[in-house]
Amino acid sequence: MFLIIRKIYLLLYRTHVIFTVNRLRSSSIPSDSNVVISTIQRLFSFLKGETIEDNDDDDENDPVEEVTLPPNPNLPHDYFDMIIIDECHRSIYGNWRKVLEYFDTARLVGLTATPIEETKKFFNYNIIVNYTLEKSIVDGVNVDCRVYRIKTQVTETGGAILEGERVKEETRYTGEVKTVSNKETKTYTNKELNRSVINPAQIKLILSTYRDVVYTELFNDPQREPNMDYLPKTLIFALNEAHATNIVQIAKEVFGRTDDRFVQKITYSAGDSNELIRQFRNDKDFRIAVTCTLVATGTDVKPLEVVMFMRDVESLPLYIQMKGRGVRTIGDEQLRNVTPNAFSKDCFYLVDAVGVTEHAQTVAPIDDGPTTKTITLKELLERISHGYIPDEYLKRLAATLARIYNKADDSQRKDFVRLSHDDMKELSVRIYDALERGILPLFVSTDEPNNERKGLVAPLANHADARKYLLILAAGFVNTLMPGEDTLISKGFSIEEAKNTTEAFEDFCKKYYDEIEALRIIYNNEGEPITYSMLKDLENRLKMANNHFTSKQLWNSYAIVNPKAVRRSTTKEESDALTNIIQLVRFAFHQIERLDSIVTTSKQFFNLWLGQNQREITDKQREVISRIVDYIASNGACTIRDIREDDATHAAQMIRAFGNMQKADEALHSLYTFVVLRKAA
Repeated sequence: MFLIIRKIYLLLYRTHVIFTVNRLRSSSIPSDSNVVISTIQRLFSFLKGETIEDNDDDDENDPVEEVTLPPNPNLPHDYFDMIIIDECHRSIYGNWRKVLEYFDTARLVGLTATPIEETKKFFNYNIIVNYTLEKSIVDGVNVDCRVYRIKTQVTETGGAILEGERVKEETRYTGEVKTVSNKETKTYTNKELNRSVINPAQIKLILSTYRDVVYTELFNDPQREPNMDYLPKTLIFALNEAHATNIVQIAKEVFGRTDDRFVQKITYSAGDSNELIRQFRNDKDFRIAVTCTLVATGTDVKPLEVVMFMRDVESLPLYIQMKGRGVRTIGDEQLRNVTPNAFSKDCFYLVDAVGVTEHAQTVAPIDDGPTTKTITLKELLERISHGYIPDEYLKRLAATLARIYNKADDSQRKDFVRLSHDDMKELSVRIYDALERGILPLFVSTDEPNNERKGLVAPLANHADARKYLLILAAGFVNTLMPGEDTLISKGFSIEEAKNTTEAFEDFCKKYYDEIEALRIIYNNEGEPITYSMLKDLENRLKMANNHFTSKQLWNSYAIVNPKAVRRSTTKEESDALTNIIQLVRFAFHQIERLDSIVTTSKQFFNLWLGQNQREITDKQREVISRIVDYIASNGACTIRDIREDDATHAAQMIRAFGNMQKADEALHSLYTFVVLRKAA
C-alpha cells in the first residue's frame, strides 16, 4: 500500500500476512503497526526524538548540509524489514542518505518514472520491473500527447527597452518598486525574459493564442461544445513565483474573468497546496492552475487535458515528470463531472510556448556525497569588513566585481565609484594581480594585522553604502514593460512530429502487408471483405507497434502534413468509425487521393447502390437492409451469421426478405463493396 501526496513518502513495513497501516503522526509508533507511512523529513525528526505535529506541513526545502543523526536514534537500526521509497530519483542521495543507511538491515525498493544513472547506481543496477510509457499507453493506463507549438518574436529572440521608455523597476535586494524612464536603449535576450525583464505583452499573446485555438484546433470535436466556462483543465508551468503571479493576472484579463476561481496559482506561497490540488482535480469552476514545480511530480489530476510550458526545462527527468502530469486516464463520466462539455480523454495536449519540445534535455549528475553550505555574498562582505580575508574570499570578490561590472550600465558604475571612491573593474584587477603575483602575506587569522589584505579591499571594507550597493547590483533589477510589445510568429501542431508518425505508419504498412490479414486484403485491393474482427486485430497490432498509431492520431497527423487532402470528421460517428483504419491504410498505400471517413458518404453510396439495383430490390428488402448500412460503414463487412449473433430477429428478416441466407449474404457483400470500397460489385 502506498501513500503519495505532495512530497516523497516512504512505505516502511514489517512482514505479516495482514498489515496494520499507520501514518507517522506523533513521537511514537503504535505497537500493533505493521506498515508506517512517512516523509523522509518526518522520519528524520522522529529519529531525533522531536515532537511531530499531526499535519502535512513538512519542510519543503532540502537541508543545506548533510543531516547528522543523534547518538541514540529513536528507533533501532533493524526496526524495519523493508523500505519502499517512492519518487526514488530524488532525496535518497547526498544530505538525506544517512537516514536510509541507518536502517542497514532493511531491503530497499525504489519506485520512479525517471530512473537516472544515480538512481540505478544506488540500487546496484538491480531493476526489477521496467514499465515504459509506451507499454502503459497500449495497456490503457495512460494516454499519449499531441504537441501544439506557439512561437512569438520575444519568446524566440528577446527584445529591446528603448531609451526614454517608461518601465516599472523593482530592486530585488530591497523590494523597492518605482516607475522610471529608461536612460539608454537596452536589448534583452529570451533567456532574460521573465527573469530580469517582464514583457506582459508576451504573456498576453501566448494566452490569447491558446484561447483562440483551444476549441478551433485542439478540441474541435463536433461533440464538444465550445464553452470557456468549461475550458479543458489546463496546467501552466511558470518560470518562477513572480512569473506565475503575472500569468494568473493576465489570464483573468484574457479569459474575461473577475473571480478568483477560474485561474489560480498552486505554489508554496499560495496557501494550502494540497487543498488547491484537490480543488483543481474536482471543481468545475477551477479551470487553469499555474505552478512552478510544485505540481511537477507525484501529483495526479486525471481530468487534466492541457499541459502548457511557459518555461523551458533543461533537465530530462524533470521534463518527463512535468509532461507526465497529463498522461493519466479517466473514465468518461468522471471527466464530465468536472468538464461537462467533454466526451472522453483520448490524449492530452502539450502546448509548447517556449520550445521545450525542440531541444534535447540533459541528465545532470547527482553527487553521491553530502553538500556543504556556501556563504552568501552578504556574508562574504561582512567577513571581509571584519578582517577575515583569506585567498578564496579575495578570489570570489574579484570574480563578483568583474561579473557585476560587465552587467552594469554606465550610471551604475559611476554610482559605485561615488560610494566606494574606487572603480569596480580596477578593484577587481588589483585583487587578481596581487593573488597572481603572490605578494600578499599569508592570511592566518583576524588577530594578525593583515594590512596589505585590508588595504586591498578597503574601498568596500570601509564603506558600508558601497557594500550595500554591490549587493543591490548583484541581486539585480526586474524591469516590467508598460505594456510592451510582441508579435505572433506561428502557431500549430508540430509538423515534424506528424511527419514522423505518418512515415512510420507507412513503413509499418509496407513491412507487414503480407503478414496481417487486413493489410493484405487492402494492399491487394481485389474487393475481398474486411470484417470487424480483422479490423480489431489490425487496430491492436498498430497500438502494440507504436502508441501514436491510433486512428484519431494518424488522421490528425495526416491532416497536419497534408491538410488539403484530408477531411476532418464533423461527427462522433465519423471520428469513431473502425473503418477509418481502412481509409488510413488505403491512403498510406496511395490507393486513394483524399482521406475521408466512409461514414461521411455512406448514405450517398447506399442510394447509388439502390439505384444500381432498383429493378432487383423490393421495398421490403430496401427497408430491411437500410438498417445495416451504418453498421457496415462503421465496422466493415458482415454476413447474416454476424448479424444473428447480435440480432437474431433482424437476421431472420433479412433471410425472409431475400429468400435465403446465400442471397442475403450476396446483398450484404454487394453493399459492403459499394459503400466501403466505393466500387461496383
